[in-house]
Amino acid sequence: KVANTQVTLQAPTETKTTITINQHYESSFLLEDFADIQSAYDAAAEYTQKTGYALAEKMDSFVATNMTSGASKTIGSAGTTLTDTVILTANRYLDDAKAPSTERYFVVTPKGKQDLLSIDKYVRYDALGVPGDANSIRNGRIGQIYGVEVFMSQNLQVDAGTPDTHNCLMFHKEAFAVAVQKNVTFEEQRKAEYLGTLYVAQSLWGGKILRSDHAVRVKC
Repeated sequence: KVANTQVTLQAPTETKTTITINQHYESSFLLEDFADIQSAYDAAAEYTQKTGYALAEKMDSFVATNMTSGASKTIGSAGTTLTDTVILTANRYLDDAKAPSTERYFVVTPKGKQDLLSIDKYVRYDALGVPGDANSIRNGRIGQIYGVEVFMSQNLQVDAGTPDTHNCLMFHKEAFAVAVQKNVTFEEQRKAEYLGTLYVAQSLWGGKILRSDHAVRVKC
């Protein structure tokens, strides 16, 4: 910008991203009158909740599988223990990709959680410096590591082998997009021929990797 001159207008350009919505799943059950009448609790409500959970779990697994295959960076080896160095390197990969330092997440398998809880510096009071936050030994929660929120999920991809490969994921929220065209909805229909009620839940969605360099596959 030179004094006494106009600003130079920019012409922003955007790239269209197409997300194919092709994940259509249902979960259904028939509740017969005999079972419903004699049940000591609201069976319809109980099973409806479970069908909704099943569809949500399906979507979660879909995201995890696609992020595992779509991440541009991989670190760690099958059958090894997660180490502090591996986690620091994965976090650095996000730095290299200019991913924002906020809204970063590290999702680990149950084995990955076990490995993290065995890293002494993550659970020691003196290493954390804030006794009020140092509850990992008490409640088994990891919380944050180097500013990255840590979660455990059983829906992450585990590849069978000798040894098995546990695929953990460190990523920024912009790494992946999910387009939900129809969220989980429920319908019911009286089935006189069965003397019962049919309950059906369905959901329709799609997803796509948006920024492959904003996701790191961490093997252990």
